[in-house]
Amino acid sequence: MKNLSPIIFLALALFLASCDSNVNKEPKNTETVNSSSCIELTLKMDDSLGTVRNHACETISLSATIDQYVKELQSLDYKGCPDSFINSFDNHLDAWTKMIPLTDKYPGLRGEMHVLFDEIKAGTDSVEFNQKLKAIWDTWAEVEKFVK
Repeated sequence: MKNLSPIIFLALALFLASCDSNVNKEPKNTETVNSSSCIELTLKMDDSLGTVRNHACETISLSATIDQYVKELQSLDYKGCPDSFINSFDNHLDAWTKMIPLTDKYPGLRGEMHVLFDEIKAGTDSVEFNQKLKAIWDTWAEVEKFVK
């Protein structure tokens, strides 16, 4: 966790710094600008935290990594986002959470997340793993529909 603290701090600092990106600009439609900004900022944070997530499991378990990633994203304030985006994003986080019971079977695996995923795909849990991974990708595709 000590190794991740500077990265998490940097990601949060970037998120907060980008919050002022619309200051002194004349919005044509405040609701649209706020919705777009909220979605954009949420996806930027997901990208930053996703990078951290991909390497966190080099030092902590996959389950702890996924749990940490989901909790950090759930802690964001995305009240300004459209309800449909929030619903899609929550479904995506739920898909990640549903992966945890499977990754709990591999508490000792360490390495970059995608390498570990390849190991699990090649093992006895491949069918269940592929179903859960498909749910993650399917829900992410729904989130990406909000990118303009």
